[in-house]
Amino acid sequence: MSHSEMQNFKTTELKNLKKLRAISIGFLLLVNFAIVGFFVYFFYDVYRSRDLKENFVAYIFPTVASIQLVLAIGFVPLILIILKRFSRVLKEIEDLNEEFTIHYQRYTNFIYKVFSVIPLYLISQKGLLIFRNFKTELLLPNSIKYIKIKNIKMGRFRRSLIDIYQNDGSKSRITYYTTYPREAEFFHDNIHLINDNVRVENQFN
Repeated sequence: MSHSEMQNFKTTELKNLKKLRAISIGFLLLVNFAIVGFFVYFFYDVYRSRDLKENFVAYIFPTVASIQLVLAIGFVPLILIILKRFSRVLKEIEDLNEEFTIHYQRYTNFIYKVFSVIPLYLISQKGLLIFRNFKTELLLPNSIKYIKIKNIKMGRFRRSLIDIYQNDGSKSRITYYTTYPREAEFFHDNIHLINDNVRVENQFN
């Protein structure tokens, strides 16, 4: 891959992730206003049927304000999580050097996603980055002792757990809610890029 092709890929990927962020937040706002709109319509129907003389806005405002407050308690934290998580992922992708930008492109091709998605982990020149809702874990190169990928299938319930044991005895986990996704397979095949001779074990239950 030439330097210009690599830059074009990174620019396109960042642009697509920013679009996904806008769509995600827009969807939550749409759901919020749809719920509020439903209640406004419902109260307007009641208002007309009772032939009330009170101003309609004054009639519905206390109730609609209370509903919006309840919705805000649910939606605002979700929007903040989306903003924070996307901002961290975008920054780390932007910081990838040429070698790891190529590896990230291989990752995006390998997982067979039609649209860009934010990764749960990123293998970079800094080490292994694991993206949580409120923080990012950084496991430094060659700090991983052992990795166990455990695949659980119990009826309709399916999970893939990537347990990462570090040299200092600490443990991190990446969870996918499907049995052995391609992200886990890519992790298995490419973690050696930042961690020489790491032992990786697959378990299927």
